Amino acid sequence: MGDLVILALSDVHGWADRLGRILREFDHDLLLISGDLSNCGKGLREVERVLDGDPAPVVLVPGNMDPPELMGAPAVGSAANAHGRVVEAAGLRVGGVGGSTPTPHGTPNEIPEGKVAEILSRLGEVDVLLTHSPPRPSRLDLLPGGGHGGSAEVARFLLERRPRLCVCGHIHEARGIERLGETLAVNPGPAYRLQAAVIHWGGGDPSARLVRP
Repeated sequence: MGDLVILALSDVHGWADRLGRILREFDHDLLLISGDLSNCGKGLREVERVLDGDPAPVVLVPGNMDPPELMGAPAVGSAANAHGRVVEAAGLRVGGVGGSTPTPHGTPNEIPEGKVAEILSRLGEVDVLLTHSPPRPSRLDLLPGGGHGGSAEVARFLLERRPRLCVCGHIHEARGIERLGETLAVNPGPAYRLQAAVIHWGGGDPSARLVRP
């Protein structure tokens, strides 16, 4: 595999214009989106149209603020949905789990840890794990008031299955890059705030930097 440039995004929340600005700013061979395309469905079609216009392959998972029916859809427009399955894109095996573990807010698309574990167990070996919930506990799921809002099952998968890369989101304030075992884990921050990450992956380990246009 030559040097692959991955643009990682999360938490668009229906802001299609800001999504488009990020996509135009950063050249990429693969686009990964870790959930919350919409705000309870609002803005989903506009976001979908922007993604359909991107020349690179797009792989995503739904987030807790997306309609639950997206979980079973094999694609969102031209973007492949990796929730509960493995998608081949740009020479990588991308497996995913969408939604989030339960929150205090009763958002539309939450799933219990037991279900997360069941979904992850079906993925097998992957190069990239794409999730909405970040691994718990880590700097990527640290809540502003303290405590953690991610998934322990995602963390378990990373430590046991050791994918080279994990892209997550969900906790807007926990934007960052962290290594968990052999996995480089990235929470690119919310795209609606014009935050993203660029990941370079060549012959060695992937490397990431946080960016904004």
